[in-house]
Amino acid sequence: MNDRMRRYRRYGGQFLSIALMLMAAACSQEGTSPQPLSGTVPAPVEELSTARAQQPPAEKSEVQRPANEDKERKGTASQSLSPQEDSLDRMAVDTVLQMYEALHAEDREAYFRYADIASVRMTPSKLDVLIEEAGKRELKPERFRAFDKHTLAEDSRRLLSIHYGSQVELVLEELSYGDQNVWFVNVFPDGPKVIDHTAIYPGAYELGREASFEELVSAGIQSAAEYREFLASNYDMPLWTPIQTVSLLYQAAQEGDEQAFAALAGGGEGYYAELYASDMMPFADWMKAYGSVQAFPLELLPRERIAEAFRESCDERYGDAWQFVAAWEPENAGERRGAYWILTLSADQTRYVVREAFTGNLQLIVQ
Repeated sequence: MNDRMRRYRRYGGQFLSIALMLMAAACSQEGTSPQPLSGTVPAPVEELSTARAQQPPAEKSEVQRPANEDKERKGTASQSLSPQEDSLDRMAVDTVLQMYEALHAEDREAYFRYADIASVRMTPSKLDVLIEEAGKRELKPERFRAFDKHTLAEDSRRLLSIHYGSQVELVLEELSYGDQNVWFVNVFPDGPKVIDHTAIYPGAYELGREASFEELVSAGIQSAAEYREFLASNYDMPLWTPIQTVSLLYQAAQEGDEQAFAALAGGGEGYYAELYASDMMPFADWMKAYGSVQAFPLELLPRERIAEAFRESCDERYGDAWQFVAAWEPENAGERRGAYWILTLSADQTRYVVREAFTGNLQLIVQ
C-alpha cells in the first residue's frame, strides 16, 4: 500500500485552456486604467457544484492547437463550454482578479480573503514580493483566462488533484515574451481562494523552446508541488488547515477520486491507509445532497465543546494534539446530526491525517 501511495503522489490528468476577455471594453486602449473589480463577485459556488454533482463530467470538444511557429504558447480555447464549466471558469478568474486588486492596493487583509498560498503562510515576507511583482503590471482582466486541467495528460492531472484537490481550477496570466503565470484556485467553506502559482515560459524546466504548452504546464505543476512539499518539510508545518483538509476530502469523494481521497486522508498513515471504494460512499452521498463544501457548516471545535468521556478517550488514543472537525447537516441543526473527523499531524508534520470519521447523530459527543 505504501508503494501505491508513493505512486499516487507522482501522477495526475488531460489539457485545455479557455480564453476569457473580461472587461475588455474598459481596458482596450493602452494605458487606460482598469475599472474597479469590487463588483466582480464569483458565481454562487453552491449552485455550480450542485450542478456538477448531478451530472457526469462532460466530454470536452476537440481543441484547435496553435501552429508550431506561435512562440507565445498561449494555450488553446474550447470550441464549446457548458454553462457550469463557464461559470466555474469565471469563478476562478474572478478570484485571481480580486487577489490582484488587493495586491495593487497593498491591502493585506483583503489578500487573505482571496488567497492562502502555503509559501506566503510559511514565509510572510513573500507577500511583499507578490505585492511588488503585481505593482509592476497594470491590472488588465483580458490578461487572465481559465485553463482546463482535463486536457492535461493523465499523470499530471492526478498529481494536480493529489496536491491541490480534485476540484482545483487553473488560471493563466499572460505576461510578456510568451511567459505565463499559472494560478491554482479551489473552493473552501470561506470561499474560493488562490492556493498556489507557478511560472512557465518557452524553454522552461530544460524542456527546450519547442516544448508543447501541455508539457510546460505539466512541468510547472510538478515543480510547484515539489516546492510545496519542500516548504512543509522544512518548516514542519502542515500544508492544509484541518478545515481545508476535510473540505478537500469531501471534494475528492464528490468527484469519485479515490486516489486523491487516500492521499489527502494521510496516505500510508491513518484510518484510510487501506482504502476501499466503499470508504468514500458516505461522504460522496453527503456531497450529492449538498453539492458544495460551502453548502453546509464545517467547524473546528475546541475541546470544551466535546463531551468529557469522548475527549478523554481521544487523549488516550491520540495524545493531546488531535483536532475535531464537525460537518453539520444544515436542515436539522437542532438534532445535532452531521459528521465528525478526528485529525492528527502526520509523522513528518507536513499534513493532517484522518484518524476517525463518523456520520450520524453527534448529540452525545458535542455539547
